Amino acid sequence: MSAKTFTLKGAASKQAALRVLLVPHAGAGAASGTRFAAHAPADWLVATARLPGRESRVRERADDLADLVADVTATMRALPGTAPLLVVGVCSGAILALEAVRTLQREGDGMVAGFAAVSQWAIDRAPDPDRPRLRDTDDPAQILSLLREYGGVPDSLAANEELLELLLPPIVGDMRAVEEYATAPTPQLACPLLTVFGDEDPHCPEERTESWELFAEHSRTVRVPGGHMLFTESPALLVDVLAGNLDHFTPTQREAARS
Repeated sequence: MSAKTFTLKGAASKQAALRVLLVPHAGAGAASGTRFAAHAPADWLVATARLPGRESRVRERADDLADLVADVTATMRALPGTAPLLVVGVCSGAILALEAVRTLQREGDGMVAGFAAVSQWAIDRAPDPDRPRLRDTDDPAQILSLLREYGGVPDSLAANEELLELLLPPIVGDMRAVEEYATAPTPQLACPLLTVFGDEDPHCPEERTESWELFAEHSRTVRVPGGHMLFTESPALLVDVLAGNLDHFTPTQREAARS
């Protein structure tokens, strides 16, 4: 896999104390991780996944969830260095990251020391079958309305028609890939799980997030000031949350994940 599938910031791979792979929200490219990386500790190597259909991969296609998960899985394997790997999935990116971590786990690869899901409600229940679906419409106005309902388009982007025209196709593709997704919490993750939510996020109230704790034996939840777009609006705060909870990903638990 070419290095164009991710960007690297921060510590050199051989000196890094921690590797962090960011799998960003729907439609986002690797550039979305720049501000997070700028606030990260100096000994972190921060990689941000660049999925098909954006930036230097704009001509590539990944049409379904399996393709996107395979891409993220390959990116994990391609990352340089041997430091413990913390995988951070943001919004719909948490679904891709979860399934990629599960893929490695099934194959007996214990490279992942921990998984963090940010601003993504628990996915153990099937979505309402009667709700409108993105895959059922090609009407731009309805697509935008549905995306905003899902929290997939911030106000600043919705107001910029030229930028929206450029960025909408990968956002729609990502959201169509995950909009029917649900999964059982078993088999549990072998690595510890951290979930992070904004306390004013209308999409992630406690009743929609509490069942995340079923997905791993070692699970912890943190709520911080903010809304749904923590990754883009409060990157320094998100870094602080991860750094402040590294005790959750202890060496003992990392060894358990490798066994």
